[in-house]
Amino acid sequence: MLYFLFLYQIESGELLYEKEFQADIDSNMDLFGSFLSAIRVFTSEMANKGTEELNTIGLGAFIASIFRISEANIDLVILAEEEDRKEIQKLSSKLKAIILIYKELFSADAVKSEDFEKFDKEINDIVLSHRKILDPNVLIEKQIEFLKSVWDQRGKISDQLREERKELENERTIIVNKLLKENNILKKFSLCKLILEISDKLEDEHFFLEYQKKKKNIANEIKDQKIRLKYYLNQVRVSVKVTTSSLGERSPLHGDFKEVYSNLYSLSSKLKNFAPEEVYEKYYNLANKLIYRKGISLEEFSLVIDEIKNMDEDIESYLYAGESRNLFKKDE
Repeated sequence: MLYFLFLYQIESGELLYEKEFQADIDSNMDLFGSFLSAIRVFTSEMANKGTEELNTIGLGAFIASIFRISEANIDLVILAEEEDRKEIQKLSSKLKAIILIYKELFSADAVKSEDFEKFDKEINDIVLSHRKILDPNVLIEKQIEFLKSVWDQRGKISDQLREERKELENERTIIVNKLLKENNILKKFSLCKLILEISDKLEDEHFFLEYQKKKKNIANEIKDQKIRLKYYLNQVRVSVKVTTSSLGERSPLHGDFKEVYSNLYSLSSKLKNFAPEEVYEKYYNLANKLIYRKGISLEEFSLVIDEIKNMDEDIESYLYAGESRNLFKKDE
């Protein structure tokens, strides 16, 4: 059975990382306590002698296999049962490869917590591939807990996590304040999504549930307003067709476009809190030109009518800019 895995810095003997692989470890803690003391002395002597050879300490039915990884300035120590010596030898070569890939984690002054999680996951995956040396009741999925407990001793990951958390909380505060001032419904929806993403990273359940509800309410409002927008857009298209068809030989400047104006004005008013500002202003100005025609030439007024007649029947085309359309679509 595999019991422990340790990483020590060669020169200082400082514990860099540890992982426990037994569910019921308490019964052997006195024995392992003596074992760990012996390991510290032994690794220190190895450092002084500059030896690179594999060394093994035996204690009854248990062994501590020590593998020096000079390239990373690390001693890998594995505590297991004597009968698993060969399997431990195979496991150690795979662990060494992972340690060399992530060796910067153990020398950098500041590292990202997600890098530790990746390292720890790879260690878990490799150990799981050697299931016959594992206790079937072992709880191996303890990545973050192990990382925090070990690296808090060094004051690195704890400071890093605290700083990351502070930055996330500050970012969330800025977004919340922006949400309070925002009138555009689609932008409010996107801001709620950002708040949820940050709250999820912070594991802030209260904040997450609060803004999950807000996001749902906004999504329902968007769906409701789309129905109204589609109605007014259809009314614009129908009324402009009817009005222009009834002109006969008369100039469009002499036509009665009040109904078209009413529908287009209602549409533009609804677009105000949905569409980009330039879209809302475009149709608001077109509506006004239908009523306030003083100084407008026949040619200009005809262009206004043509633009209204050729309005896209898809309401979605008026609402979104860039990627925001896709962002909402994924959540509908």
